[in-house]
Amino acid sequence: MRPSTPLLASLVGALALFAAPLPVSAAAPPEGTYIVQLDPATRGTHGAAQDQVAELGGDLVGVYEHAFKGYTARLSAKAAEELKHAPNVISVEPDAEVRAFVQTVPTGVRRIFGPSNPNLDIDGVDDVRIDVDVAVVDSGVDHTHPDLNVVARANCLTGLCVNNSGTDDNGHGSHVAGTVGALDNTIGPVGVAPGARIHGVKVLNASGSGSLSGIAAGINWVVARASTIEVINLSLGCQGCSSSAISTAITNAVNAGIVVVVAAGNSRANTSSFFPANHADVVTVSALTDNDGLAGGLGGSTLSCRSETDQDDTSAFYSNYGSRVEITAPGTCIYSTYRAGGYATISGTSMASPHVAGAAALLTSGGNKPTTRAGSLAVRGTLVSTGNFNWTDDSGDGVKEPLLDIHDATRYPPS
Repeated sequence: MRPSTPLLASLVGALALFAAPLPVSAAAPPEGTYIVQLDPATRGTHGAAQDQVAELGGDLVGVYEHAFKGYTARLSAKAAEELKHAPNVISVEPDAEVRAFVQTVPTGVRRIFGPSNPNLDIDGVDDVRIDVDVAVVDSGVDHTHPDLNVVARANCLTGLCVNNSGTDDNGHGSHVAGTVGALDNTIGPVGVAPGARIHGVKVLNASGSGSLSGIAAGINWVVARASTIEVINLSLGCQGCSSSAISTAITNAVNAGIVVVVAAGNSRANTSSFFPANHADVVTVSALTDNDGLAGGLGGSTLSCRSETDQDDTSAFYSNYGSRVEITAPGTCIYSTYRAGGYATISGTSMASPHVAGAAALLTSGGNKPTTRAGSLAVRGTLVSTGNFNWTDDSGDGVKEPLLDIHDATRYPPS
């Protein structure tokens, strides 16, 4: 086992989306990358995309037909403006950078009563694996990690997904994957849904940043596999940004029966201004500080994994809040798998979200896979209705969300 490793301590605070400056050439008009959303009635998406981009002198990057109809292309600013007036174009949006919601550095599975549920058989023996598929749309997942069951991966950083490609050169995605489904064995941590089949979708780079086009491509890749994948975890986002194309992609993922779980963000701000956490169809997750893995608030306020102190069983001091949040889960000092076969302890709503994604995986495992929008939203309803309120909400927003609780074997009977 490797020692715990802090991840980018300098990222404490608001982790927002920032548009990367575009290079300007004296010999050619400035170019940027744009996400184009087409009318759903458009026929021959590939052909339409190729014709439009060629006519405007651009370069086609990727075409999407599952989560939404559209494409990503490199275009001049003038061409992008002209494209907005095409009759079959709904939106033309400049690509932009997104960052992982992460701070620094697990009691989490204990705090949501995972070991209390006999169906999970958490006993240090790898004899029960949850029959479910979860897509971790993030910095990639270490597909060779001995504590993870990674069955597929794709690199979508550029806006075009390449199958069986993409390593986790950051660690964030591998950490998220471990909280979702690390194996119940003799090493490292155990996940909420032990042994869940992980699909690692890389949309963030080594520094934990990426683009809206990468996310569009990643969600499109997942929705194309909606017959197999039950849950998407998105522990990323941006403040003050929005995307009609990605909003459509998320809605279509939910319409296909996929449960989409999103981290609220780490800016101590109202989640209403953070995307995609503010999307109406997702399960938005805030973070709880739990110092001892037990209810009751008796874990004190000293944290060995970080310089700040935060009282046991209270809202994590960094967590976003507000009425857009559906549920809270442990996010402070969470121990999980990491890149290069290692392990690390990290804090953030990014660490809270996969607890809920793992719980959603339990609810949708085996023969319980949703195939419709109603089915997906029913899973969200169960996550919320089975939560408890045995914690202290000191966020000041006046809205106390339930704390994830999976102890009830009659409500969480995974296959």
